Amino acid sequence: MQTTVIFKTDKRLKEAAQETAKRMGIPFSAVMNGYMREFVARQEITFSAQTYNPTPYLKRLLKQGEKDLASGKNIKVYANLEDLMAEIEK
Repeated sequence: MQTTVIFKTDKRLKEAAQETAKRMGIPFSAVMNGYMREFVARQEITFSAQTYNPTPYLKRLLKQGEKDLASGKNIKVYANLEDLMAEIEK
């Protein structure tokens, strides 16, 4: 297996991640390889809502969306995928 270690990251974040892996008894390289394998296999990345702070604009949009959903305003339900696709293709 060829190895490489070049990528940029925040120094404090890297040190904290290395320390966490050490406390768990897991080599830091195993953690990173695991995350990268999952990223390649799933072709997606997940960010936790616990660490993400939406902008005030996005907060307003989310709040309005929740109000619309609760009231049924600006919401359309489709019986099946074909009906949805027909609406999109209009």
